[in-house]
Amino acid sequence: MGSSYATNEAGVVTAYANYEGTATGFGTVFGTMSFPLPVGGATTGTFKWTGQGFPPDSPWVSGPGEGTWQQIAGENSWNIVIPTIENSDGSLIRSEEKLDLAARTLSGQMFDASGVS
Repeated sequence: MGSSYATNEAGVVTAYANYEGTATGFGTVFGTMSFPLPVGGATTGTFKWTGQGFPPDSPWVSGPGEGTWQQIAGENSWNIVIPTIENSDGSLIRSEEKLDLAARTLSGQMFDASGVS
């Protein structure tokens, strides 16, 4: 995991966190989360995800999503939820993750979101 920072058009500092790992059904996965940081010390916020997966037995897929983060009380960690990631193969998934800032890890689960409206 690596990160970089930039100021967006509105003058808001935005953190870009890059991830790589594996995900069930998607094989090797690479992606970037962008977190606007408008208020110092905030404990919740929004972010965008853009990623690409390389399933072992099918062509690669890519997909964007928007979600929310919330700091876990007493931890240097955030709960991350992306209600819907719309993949290029037409699949829809929901992602619920824990971002451990100290350990620099992202782990969690993905669920089929195709029946969710």
